[in-house]
Amino acid sequence: MCTSLSLEALDGSKFLARTMDFAFELNGRPTFLPENYQWVSSYDKKEYNSKYAVMGTGAKYGANYMVADGFNEYGLSAAELYFANAAKYDKDPVEGEMNLVAEEFILWALGNNKSIEDLKENLKQVHLIESDRGVMKQNQPLHWIFSDATGATYILEPEGNGLTLQEDKVGVMTNTPDYNWHKTNLANYLGAQTTNFSAKTFGDQEVIPLGQNGTFRLPGGYTAVDRFVRTAFMRQNTETPKDSHQAVNTILHMLDSVTIPRGVNIKANGESSYTQYQTVLDMTNRAMYFVPYGNRKVYSVKMTDDLIKNQKEPKEFPVNLDQEFEALN
Repeated sequence: MCTSLSLEALDGSKFLARTMDFAFELNGRPTFLPENYQWVSSYDKKEYNSKYAVMGTGAKYGANYMVADGFNEYGLSAAELYFANAAKYDKDPVEGEMNLVAEEFILWALGNNKSIEDLKENLKQVHLIESDRGVMKQNQPLHWIFSDATGATYILEPEGNGLTLQEDKVGVMTNTPDYNWHKTNLANYLGAQTTNFSAKTFGDQEVIPLGQNGTFRLPGGYTAVDRFVRTAFMRQNTETPKDSHQAVNTILHMLDSVTIPRGVNIKANGESSYTQYQTVLDMTNRAMYFVPYGNRKVYSVKMTDDLIKNQKEPKEFPVNLDQEFEALN
């Protein structure tokens, strides 16, 4: 589960946003990883170095900070989403090249690439290995959405044919099925519109609309298919925000329509898969906005020049997980 989208405001600022929907408590918090952050691959224990500073939703597991979504100092951003029963990784490592488990891929991607074009070229040296050596001790089926400072948005879906990027012209990604299936499925919802359908006559009886009916075709569930269609419709039709501040508000309203309350989506083992947080990444202004499930306050943290220059160790930014209220009387 998870929903992501890219968006551009009228002032040119570019965004990548997502809901993190999961049952396992990730305990992710806004986290800064400095330039030259060193981390150890779970697969073969080799040490790697991230050249660029990264800001994102992170948590420390063992020796490493793991990042589920974020951006780097050059504006390349990424989010990982679940890709159950579809992700196909390499069975065996490739000698002399970089062999990683899926959870580590964003560390490499954001830590060593400035743009989508960099990523296209450098993917050749990386291999994702099917393995239970990752932080969750079981193989994690994932796919990824990337966007950079130009607004270009691409997805990477490991389906047994290596690691290749595909342009995301819809600007949306959810979960299984794959992106091409979702894109084709949009043809089933061409009847959804923002305006009312007009009255029609059946026999001698005129039937008039009882209220807003243009969106009746939109699906209302929390399946990946439903969320993809709803988000694509909203992204296309929601009023374009004028600037970066308005964009954050606009994006959060769109994410709210696919945000899953705890208790309405129960897994076979009885655990609730719900939206643990919402994240909005402003690639232009190097700012991260974070809304945890338990507190609807919007937290923001910027990747400042001072932070990049002087912060030499990972830094977690605490957030209040209990709902805050502002009393008006």
